[in-house]
Amino acid sequence: MYKKALDELLNKGYNLKSILLYGEEPFYIKEYSNKIAQLLSPDKENRLVYYFDEYSFEGAKNYLSQSSLFGDTNLLIIKHEKLLPKNELDTLVDICNKNENSFFIFELYSNDAKKVEKSFDKKKRAQSVRFFKATLYEAQAILSAFAQKKGIDIDNYSLNHLLLWLDINIELALKELEKLSINKEKIGSKEIDELVYPLNTINLEKFYIDLLNKKPILKILKKLEEEEINEIRVILGLENFLQQLFMFHSYIKLNGRFDSREVLGYKLPPQIEKERVQLAIKLKEQNFLDIFKALQDSELVLKSVSNIEKKSYLFSTLIKIQALL
Repeated sequence: MYKKALDELLNKGYNLKSILLYGEEPFYIKEYSNKIAQLLSPDKENRLVYYFDEYSFEGAKNYLSQSSLFGDTNLLIIKHEKLLPKNELDTLVDICNKNENSFFIFELYSNDAKKVEKSFDKKKRAQSVRFFKATLYEAQAILSAFAQKKGIDIDNYSLNHLLLWLDINIELALKELEKLSINKEKIGSKEIDELVYPLNTINLEKFYIDLLNKKPILKILKKLEEEEINEIRVILGLENFLQQLFMFHSYIKLNGRFDSREVLGYKLPPQIEKERVQLAIKLKEQNFLDIFKALQDSELVLKSVSNIEKKSYLFSTLIKIQALL
């Protein structure tokens, strides 16, 4: 099951006894665990939460096995970055299936769940849900809703800037947004640049522009080599940036004009809008197709092949992209 199917299940009425939440987006794992926990047991006193190394199989088993004369809920929540033994998960899921008052949520902060997914069998009223990394647009929508709820004065362009500044880390972006709002003043890219420490000191957006404009990138590659930068993040960030450019390219081709508000839902600053338009016009449809394919191939290799030097492979991909232009 994926996020969309889980949303539908929650809208219809949650009916599972056990659930495994895992994948690439920690924010979604935590957020959906909280939503389900609130549905099952609004009273936090009826929950047993194990954080990572606190986990005790005997303690979890005994907690779920206890009965209640008053129909109270026994909700077990385990948060872990590693797989638990399959036989232990089988036991916990079995107990929940047999005990109407018991429920189990396993927050697994990892992509590696193949060995235990079968423990969460539909026949036992259980399910596993995999979350993929949020896109820039999904992350921006989450921050926008948070800003509206808190009455924070910030436009969508600045939210976009904050997310790119923080490597599309939603949880960190929400924390920084709340800190920035303390002064009760409008938040723009200037305040973000001055007050938020970026996850990567390199300005990746400027790097993407230079890359696609076929400017010399040896200096930036050298800086990438010196820093602890996540190779997959560079690839995913470039995919997001390229998707936005393709939207601009298509809009201009269809309408013969450009308006960032109509494409993105918000107005870009004039200088940035002009820069995007020029780059979008410069790239041909075949360029987009070739680069997207190269990025997808690179992402697959970086995620699935363990015995490669990732930084060198990233560099070769970036050099290949410039050669395609």
